[in-house]
Amino acid sequence: MVSKKDLHPHTPGVYRDEPDRDDAASMSSAVLLGDIDSFPDEELPAYEDHPSSSSSLSPDLPFSTHGMNKEEFRTRFPNFSTSASQLETMITAQANAPPPYYVHIHGSHTETRRNNNKETKDKVVDFNFSINLTQYIVPPGHFTRNSAPPIELLPDNVRGFRGTIFPSLNPNVADVEAQDALTSWCERYVADKAKIKSFILKREVINHDQKRVEQLIRSALSEANYRGHVHITFPTTHTSVIVYSPGLINQWRITTWIRWIFYLTFLWVFAWPFLWFMTSRYEVVKSVWQYASSPPGDDMGREPTVLGEVEWFYRWQSAIKRAAIARMVCKDTCLDEEFRLATVAADQRGAQAAANPQPLPSTGNAFADGAFGLLGQGLRVAESFSNARGWGGDC
Repeated sequence: MVSKKDLHPHTPGVYRDEPDRDDAASMSSAVLLGDIDSFPDEELPAYEDHPSSSSSLSPDLPFSTHGMNKEEFRTRFPNFSTSASQLETMITAQANAPPPYYVHIHGSHTETRRNNNKETKDKVVDFNFSINLTQYIVPPGHFTRNSAPPIELLPDNVRGFRGTIFPSLNPNVADVEAQDALTSWCERYVADKAKIKSFILKREVINHDQKRVEQLIRSALSEANYRGHVHITFPTTHTSVIVYSPGLINQWRITTWIRWIFYLTFLWVFAWPFLWFMTSRYEVVKSVWQYASSPPGDDMGREPTVLGEVEWFYRWQSAIKRAAIARMVCKDTCLDEEFRLATVAADQRGAQAAANPQPLPSTGNAFADGAFGLLGQGLRVAESFSNARGWGGDC
């Protein structure tokens, strides 16, 4: 299993509460879940009120920018367009870094308010958090053994951008050895006389049974009596690295404020076709990271890289329930291993308490003891009614 020291993408650290949910989950103290039997009062990792830095395993790119969602990274460093060896070294290093991969869990409901004859509907976020899955796509010992990057090159019998404007079968590198194919493509790119050109590395995650994981997470939230709207996605960042050749046009196309001017003034309608027909694109290399050895459905011969989907769910099931019930809103960070281990410890203490229930204290007064017994029964009935009704539904 890959250790935490090996992986740092999207470093977990900050938990942020929605402003109007302070009574549900304090930003400076424990999360109390005592009104649900399976979640006794326990102290979980405290929320912090300041942001923490996040990082990726991807090496830094000189002269680079990236999109707001950090999926596409662009560089116009001149040496990458004039030196095939430097371009190949950079592509190899970037291909050896896995793309940060997450499961994002979002719950919300709609509240309808009526004021006189006017009706307004407000969307309320019940919880919003992510869990980092990157460590489960990295083979054990990948970094300590200096393993070769999981590179796939465009096959000669598949259409693609080979320094062309449109997908094509030519040119190809069928006449060179497989281990030299990347070198050959880098040399072709550098030797290309086109004024505007780009070399693209794609990163992707494959063979993860997202549908199965989504079903399991929904079942956990249902067990927590959540009745709201659940939205589960599997975002990936750092999915592409684009090398642009030096030049004023490519400098403009990766300058953030210039891009925004084109977006807001709709000049991109004219600029996009121009850039498309003027750019020689090399999209011949991919970095492919497998969650398992084969796609979902091939259960007989399918082996997970680190941990199977069902095993991962059982590992995180309690943490997901607790995060949802605590109305956690983590916009910039993920639930981390510390939080998961805290929930495991809390569950163990809760199981021990349930196995050894403490008797009600006796006052020596029969009437008072009877009153305490009736009060306890009433609370249990109210709790059963609340659990049956659920929470987070539209109202």
